[in-house]
Amino acid sequence: MARSHRYTSPAIVMRVRPFGETSQVVHLATPDHGMISALAKGAHRPGPELQGGVALASTGEAHLLRRPRSEMELLNRFRILEDLRGLRQDLERFYAACHVLSLLRAWMKPMLPNPALFGAALTALRALARAPRGSAGAWIAWFEARALAATGHRPLLEACASCGGAVEGGALFSAPAGGVVHRHCAPPGPSHRLDAASLAGLVRLYTARLPDLKREPPTPEVVRAARAVHDQFVPYVLERRPASLGPLPGRTVTRR
Repeated sequence: MARSHRYTSPAIVMRVRPFGETSQVVHLATPDHGMISALAKGAHRPGPELQGGVALASTGEAHLLRRPRSEMELLNRFRILEDLRGLRQDLERFYAACHVLSLLRAWMKPMLPNPALFGAALTALRALARAPRGSAGAWIAWFEARALAATGHRPLLEACASCGGAVEGGALFSAPAGGVVHRHCAPPGPSHRLDAASLAGLVRLYTARLPDLKREPPTPEVVRAARAVHDQFVPYVLERRPASLGPLPGRTVTRR
């Protein structure tokens, strides 16, 4: 006979909706258990366990009860470990955090561990909560790059995705090809031109260590190039366009 199982996990609150008058349904991202849907009974009642309700984009420690034959687990306690209130104090940061959570919900699967994806989202939310005004776009581009890599969708940027040949002096980015291509190798469909500096900066977003990126942040030109590439590639990978792409900082509309 199956038994209930209690456990504790680091967690990010990806989505919250009311359930009845005092409870919440909470979707959590965890590193070792993937996405978890949980019922927080009496979350809006005063008390130390759920602190009067679980807030979107909270990060901390979730105390859960896995129940047999139930689609939802019970969230008995959520202990906030970090203060990320900066995400709610600025519209640019708020939009950026919503986009991070939107992609996290799309790529985090139930019961499928993905510590790299969880870690990238946690790092991005921490950085956005404290980011100087105007720098949110760089952290969004960084998170998208690391999330694509963590989910097995990293585009090929170091060589032509069609013929494998070297790309020098820039190239075209093609979502259907899965990376950069020579002009004569480009398949049908939209593409985006990357000069040599933008391509090198994009590669750095995917490969550089975090301390190096903090010490030498990507330039506005690189952020705009990454935004144009990811505006193409993320919807192609997801097979839908995330609504959160609309108000992103650093996003420009290009006409071809």
